[in-house]
Amino acid sequence: MAAGLENCRQILLDRFPSIDGDLFQYVTDVLESGSEDFESGEEIYDAVGSILAEVAGDEGDDKIIDLCNQLVGALKGDGCDGTATGQGTHKLLEAPVNMGELAENLLVNPDEDTHSIWIVKKECNTVVDQKKLQKAEAKIKAKQDKRAQEDQTSNEIRGRQIDNASACQSSNKRENKLEQSGSNKSRDVRIENFDLSYADRVLLKEAEMSLIFGRRYGLVGRNGIGKTTLIKMLSRRELFVPSHISILCVEQEVRGDETQVLQSVLECDTERKKLLEEEKKLLALTGHGSSKADSTADDASNKLAQVYARMEEIEADKAPARASMILAGLGFSTKMQHQQTRELSGGWRMRLALARTLFSRPDLLLLDEPTNMLDLKAVLWLEKYLLNWPCTLLVVSHDRTFLDAVATDIIHMHSQRLESYRGNYENFVKTMTEKLTNQQREYEAQQMHRQHLQAFVDRWRYNAKRASLAQSRLKALEKLPDLQPVVVDPPVVLKFPECDKLSPPVLQLDEV
Repeated sequence: MAAGLENCRQILLDRFPSIDGDLFQYVTDVLESGSEDFESGEEIYDAVGSILAEVAGDEGDDKIIDLCNQLVGALKGDGCDGTATGQGTHKLLEAPVNMGELAENLLVNPDEDTHSIWIVKKECNTVVDQKKLQKAEAKIKAKQDKRAQEDQTSNEIRGRQIDNASACQSSNKRENKLEQSGSNKSRDVRIENFDLSYADRVLLKEAEMSLIFGRRYGLVGRNGIGKTTLIKMLSRRELFVPSHISILCVEQEVRGDETQVLQSVLECDTERKKLLEEEKKLLALTGHGSSKADSTADDASNKLAQVYARMEEIEADKAPARASMILAGLGFSTKMQHQQTRELSGGWRMRLALARTLFSRPDLLLLDEPTNMLDLKAVLWLEKYLLNWPCTLLVVSHDRTFLDAVATDIIHMHSQRLESYRGNYENFVKTMTEKLTNQQREYEAQQMHRQHLQAFVDRWRYNAKRASLAQSRLKALEKLPDLQPVVVDPPVVLKFPECDKLSPPVLQLDEV
């Protein structure tokens, strides 16, 4: 990028040799501050075109636009004259550069004027027109906000794709009766005989799912089989979940605004937020001194006592410390916890979404690939935190180590059905392998028995002496259960296009 700016300076000096020093510095400052955002000559023309036109004098707008096109080409590395090498600022090294020797020389002679391709000495900024600079910065900021808005819109479109999914479930009269009467206090989730489809593709057929409160379930299966769709339908209550059971699913990304990171987590506790607002109103009422207001103040004091009792019951005073602990575990430093959410990148906003969900402590927590956004330290902290999770957890993950550490049960999604296994992922693999082996053996044994019975029937069916025996074999053949062969997922084959062989050395590092 420094080379691109140097090319731009050279273009301006060649075109306007007598340009005023302040104007020249102002234009280069604008180009430097928006170098990553300028994508066309028109955008540079909008930012500094009027200034260049004043310097050019009688030249028309077409020539100024051509100049802006040259500037954007230089910024993007196309060269200031339309070639790949520009004005010769890209230098080909004729010998290796010893970084250790260079650093040692700089330490020995810190005041010596050292010229190096690795060291760029920035010139002192001169005073420029602040109004014009602010105007240019405002245009750049507007462009950045527009780009952020487009990214947010694309995320919302991806989120709405779940609308193509549909669920069908047979009603349970007993559960419906308990739900209507409000007498159902169980926090277990049992979903029986339901179908799930995405567009015209059937994902689950006559499936059953049982989630016992306090247990941690890992949902596994091949990519694209519908795991994310299933947990999304659960979070939206498209599948029947009792209304008294709270559900939270980690959002794709928290929307950035001026809210501080720590405050964003605290706002997830809606009850605590309402109690604090109620406390503020009641404290204002207890401050009146007239006789008529005394009764109002007494009522406010009684309500305030109830608010304080509830706040003590939910440990509202410990909420900031708990929120800070969760954020710290996910990698947020103390400084980051007091930043505004709009200052966070997409990855950190996803971490914030996870922190908000963990802080809320829903009865049913749904996580979709939570380790994708975390580094190793944060993953280890999350494993330890979820081991003490007091409620029900359903997590989709391909991280076997994470599932071995966290899951108490595994739900395998395959062949349009769900199968539950006790234990972690390692136990699941062992149990499933044994089950499939026994199932295949049973299927093969039954096939051999069928062939034996069918051969006897075919041989003696029309023999009068043994017709009764053939008939009994035929009835036994009809009574055999219809076993299905084991369906094994085909192995995933990754194909990479062949590339030309690179001449060594591809990369060489010495004394790094």
